[in-house]
This record gives sequence, structure tokens and C-alpha cells, in this order.
Amino acid sequence: MTGTLVVNNIDMNVPDYVFAEDYALRPLAEVRAFIDANSHLPEVPSEAEIRADGVDMTAMQMALLKKVEELTLYTLDQEQTISDLKGEVSRLSAVEARLAQIEALLIAQAE
Repeated sequence: MTGTLVVNNIDMNVPDYVFAEDYALRPLAEVRAFIDANSHLPEVPSEAEIRADGVDMTAMQMALLKKVEELTLYTLDQEQTISDLKGEVSRLSAVEARLAQIEALLIAQAE
């Protein structure tokens, strides 16, 4: 495969901006829809684009860094959701145990 390799490109846009409060992280459903429709990640060049235009390694590295940083945000969000759900399961387990005690008392009174 032939292509273009860009070296020493100083035009870098380091994607730490994804950690800003106002950054609009795509919903995962939207990412899935994009992948289903295009067979590559949003904002990452497709194989056809790379074959046609080559690879700007700086741009590619920054695109990949952005995706890693976004994945970190998705993971942190999922971790919070898991933690919230564990708390809810704990609460529901306690309610279930109390309900079982009440049912046992009601059965004992009915006998």
C-alpha cells in the first residue's frame, strides 16, 4: 500500500478539551449508529480515506488520543452507573428481606 506520511507537523490540537465541562460527549447509541453506517469511528479516517489521502501521523495520533480520552469518560460514566445500581440492588435486597419478615409474621398471625 502506498500513501503519504507527514512528519514534523507542528499543527497539533491536543484533545484535552474533551475533559471540559461543556464538552458534548456523543451518546454511545449515536457512536454505534455511526459505526454501523460507516464501519469506522467518528472523526477517525476510514480505510478508503487513508488509501486515497495517506496518513497524517500527527492528526491520527491526536484522533486516537481523543478516542482514548472519550473512552475514559465513557468508562467513568459507566463506573458511576454501576455504583448507583449496586446501591439500588443493596437497597432492594434490604426491602426484600423486610418484606419476607412481614410475610412471615402475617402467616404466623393467620395460623
